[in-house]
Amino acid sequence: MNQKLLPLMVLTVHTSVLDLWKKLTQMVTGQDTMTKRSNINLLSNRILSVQASLNGLSFCILDTIENNILLLKDIHFEEQKNPLEIEKLLVAEFETTSLLQQEFKQVNLIHQNNICTFVPNIFYDENNLVDYLKFNNKIFESDFIATDEIVSKEIMSVYVPFVNINNFFFERFGSFEYHHASTIIVEQLLKVATPTTNKLYCNVSYTSFELISIKNGVLNFFNSFDFDTKEDFVYYVLFTIEQLQLDAEIIDLILLGDIGLDDELYSILYQYIRNISFGSRNTQFMARDIEQKPKYGYNHFSLLNTF
Repeated sequence: MNQKLLPLMVLTVHTSVLDLWKKLTQMVTGQDTMTKRSNINLLSNRILSVQASLNGLSFCILDTIENNILLLKDIHFEEQKNPLEIEKLLVAEFETTSLLQQEFKQVNLIHQNNICTFVPNIFYDENNLVDYLKFNNKIFESDFIATDEIVSKEIMSVYVPFVNINNFFFERFGSFEYHHASTIIVEQLLKVATPTTNKLYCNVSYTSFELISIKNGVLNFFNSFDFDTKEDFVYYVLFTIEQLQLDAEIIDLILLGDIGLDDELYSILYQYIRNISFGSRNTQFMARDIEQKPKYGYNHFSLLNTF
């Protein structure tokens, strides 16, 4: 539990994973849309979104005419995988899941990892991308660095994507969009923020979570953590609250992701924080025909907000 806390930075790093990234080569320039001879079918009415992380994969297919989710599938890894292992599992899923073998109108890829940070536009310089990340992460010269822009808030997201997974999507689909999960989360939270919004958001994944502080309607803090136990989880939350000089008795903590009232993570949080509520994700879609329905109304926050 020796992670430092700094505003708008992500701090956790996995050296073994970075060593693998060092060996991978990006096929095209650093745009969030990659295009070659396209296998995309604009006449199709279906959109595919895939989220890839070291801890799992998530898939979602939306029928845009009926506004109906046709596939929503999570694969959790008991132990963290490296990018090459994730790619093999991803390939296997496309080969064995018939719904993934159709043509799509649009394809979205979401990268979820801890090698990212946010930079206000007034401080942003595309020549300093390595500097933005190396303060808290081990970055190699061969690492490919990508950016997303939250245009309405004049913020840039700087991150290292899984380049081999980008390459797989490039070869399979020819044209697709990719973003970092943190970009989607922060952008959606800022959309609903007002000048008086003062809230702390916690987006929980399988063995990791993000904390986002919105102060007076603007992004005040972002950080990502890995955790093994509920004690680790609550420690990082409380330590962040302390470092941000917030009051655990009055702060509004909004929970998103894989956490519910019956979860041990919620129980231990409630021992220390009184004002806890649950947020909501994009709920305009139906999910009437799928087997794996969202357990809560705030699951898959970044995945379902790509549509």
